[in-house]
Amino acid sequence: MRQISGDSAAPEAQDTPSAPLDRATSPTGPSAELLERALDGWERFLDGFEGASGE
Repeated sequence: MRQISGDSAAPEAQDTPSAPLDRATSPTGPSAELLERALDGWERFLDGFEGASGE
């Protein structure tokens, strides 16, 4: 069984243009299309309860 020594620390991310973390971009939030689709799904979900309340 291989043991990992506690002395070897993980290398830290380098602050260089070639580092993958510098090139990665993250979205600032969900897109308008995603929000619209979520709202449509939520409305369909709620409509399912309206039909069941008459039983």
